[in-house]
Amino acid sequence: MAPFYTIVIGTSIMLFMAMFIVVFVMYYQRKQIEQQIRVKDMEAEFQRKLLEVSMASTEAERRRIAQDLHDDIGALLSVTKLTFNALHSQLGSKEQAERLAQQVREAIDETISHVRRISRELVPTTLERFGLAAAIQEFAAKSNLQHGLKITFDCHGDEDLRFEPRAELMLYRVVQELINNALKHSKGRNVHIQIELPPRKFCLVVEDDGQGFDFADVRLRPSPGLGLDSIEGRLRIINGKMDYQTSLNKGCRVIITLPNFMSMDSKVASGKSIIG
Repeated sequence: MAPFYTIVIGTSIMLFMAMFIVVFVMYYQRKQIEQQIRVKDMEAEFQRKLLEVSMASTEAERRRIAQDLHDDIGALLSVTKLTFNALHSQLGSKEQAERLAQQVREAIDETISHVRRISRELVPTTLERFGLAAAIQEFAAKSNLQHGLKITFDCHGDEDLRFEPRAELMLYRVVQELINNALKHSKGRNVHIQIELPPRKFCLVVEDDGQGFDFADVRLRPSPGLGLDSIEGRLRIINGKMDYQTSLNKGCRVIITLPNFMSMDSKVASGKSIIG
C-alpha cells in the first residue's frame, strides 16, 4: 500500500503545484494588464495635458496679436485718419479732390473696422463678459451678415450660467470651427445651432442642410481636414464627446455633450459658475 499512497501524495503535490502555477500566471497576467492600463491612462493624461498646454499657448498668442492690433495698428490707423481729415480741410472743395478724399476716408474706416473685427475674433470679449450662449449668438449673427448662409440660434436653459473659462473657450472655438466648416464645405443654405443648458443637461448641436460627407472616408485620409483633429483635441481637454451624423447629400449634424455634466451640479458656486 505504501507505493499507492506515495503515488497519490506525489500526484496531489503535482496538481497543487500545477494549480499554483496557473494561479500565479493568471495573477501575473492580470497585474500586467492592470499595468498596461495604467500606462495607457498615464499616456492619455500626458497627451491631454500636452494638448492643453499647446491650446493655452495658442490662445495666449491670439491674445497678444489682438492686443497689438488694437493698441498699435488700430491706434496708427486712427491717427492716420485724423491727419488725413486735417489735410483734407486744406485741399479746398474741388469736386475730384473731394471724391478721392471720400474714397480714402472710406478705405481707412473699412480698414479700422476690419482690424477691430479681427481683434474681437482673436479674443472673444463677449465670451469673457457674458458667457457661451451670448458669444455663440453674436458669432452666428456676424456670420449671417458676412455670408449668404442663413444661421439660426436657439438656447434652452439658464443663459446666464457660466462655465470655467477654459471650458467656455474650448466650446466656443469648436462652434467657430463647425460654422466655418459649414460655410466653406457644406454648400447648404441653412445652419442651425442649438444649445441646451442646465438645469436639464448640456448639449450643443450644429447642423446644416448641405451636401454632407462620408465621415469614415474623411477619417481615413492622411490629413482629415474639416478641422476634426482640432475639434476633437479641444473637446478632449474638457472631457467632451462629439457625435457626427452625416452622409452624402443628407447634410451634417454634430452633437457635442459633456458626459460628466450632471455630476458638476455640486460644483455650482456663487455667481452660478460651473467648473468644467
